[in-house]
Amino acid sequence: MTGMRRTVVEIQGLRKRFGVKQALDRIDLSVREGEVLGILGPTGAGKTTTLRCIAGLHRPDAGTIRLDGIDVTHVSPMERDIAVVFEGFNLLPTLSVFDNIAFPLRSPLYRAPEDQVKARVLHAARDLRIAGLLDRHTDAISGEERQRVALARALVRRPKLFLLDEPLASLDLKLREALESELRDMQRERGETLIYASHDFLSTAAIASRIAIIDHGRLLQTGTLTEIYADPSHRRVGELIGSPAMALLDATVRGDELAIDGYPIPWPLSLLSLGTKAEGAQITVGLWPEDVAVETAETPGFVPVAISATDFRGRDQAIEVRFGANRIRKVIPIRTTFARGANCFIRLDPAKAFLFDRPSGGRIRTNPVSNHRA
Repeated sequence: MTGMRRTVVEIQGLRKRFGVKQALDRIDLSVREGEVLGILGPTGAGKTTTLRCIAGLHRPDAGTIRLDGIDVTHVSPMERDIAVVFEGFNLLPTLSVFDNIAFPLRSPLYRAPEDQVKARVLHAARDLRIAGLLDRHTDAISGEERQRVALARALVRRPKLFLLDEPLASLDLKLREALESELRDMQRERGETLIYASHDFLSTAAIASRIAIIDHGRLLQTGTLTEIYADPSHRRVGELIGSPAMALLDATVRGDELAIDGYPIPWPLSLLSLGTKAEGAQITVGLWPEDVAVETAETPGFVPVAISATDFRGRDQAIEVRFGANRIRKVIPIRTTFARGANCFIRLDPAKAFLFDRPSGGRIRTNPVSNHRA
């Protein structure tokens, strides 16, 4: 049972500064045995710094890092029993594919007998479908094949923890999706513990069992996708989660109502459990695109809006509508065909809305979570 699995890594109060930049600000994370924790955030958010601190390649300014309950904050990287794959392959061009994969097994710390080295290299190469490349040099294979070699070099031994930092970012979409699927299947079969850092929501969601969302060195929220969708803690969570991401709409308190810019139907504050709010208070209304109702014909309670952009995606179509300063991007079935410039009709449901303070981005706690998608 998941609840009985040991905690492999626990991070408390992790802080790291580079010059004037606060790269990490009090990061708290834990990862259980056999879990894949995805760290999701934009470029520069602190993902790589977090992984490098866990690996021992950066020394934190404050905080503790424990592996299997042992404080390793000041332990050298070689003694942490962690395998790392960073963006970029970091392969040794003078060695063959076989010798690149075997490299960690021949290191002074993990030296293994050659018969075991051969067996484990062959096993990792078969798992990653590069067994036919073992005699070739890494400068004679494709970028996708080099990425597989880098992953095989990490997977060839059984460390306590794997750290994968944007390992598939250099691959095109089809290759990335294929390798994501293979990684997920291998992890489930072997039961390894992974931390997978990426700026890409779909890539993270395809692999991770839980997601930690980080931005500007701060941990905004950690949970399963279901938990995060049901209870986003910050507007940046809405911006980083989903495909399309959450619709974030500018709204203003007018008397006892909340007026969404460009949307003619105001929402009573009492309906939102907002209580008394100062006149002119700036609110951001967050709605997951799936919770925005769209109709092709005029319907009671629906508001006409113009379609500003369309994007056919095979089996469905993404549309973008604009009203006032706001916009909503939503995926609809392909059977409903819209053209740019055409009108459609939308309805925004206050029962499905999340409210955020516009200046800070923090969540305004109002409606019970049970009112939203579970």
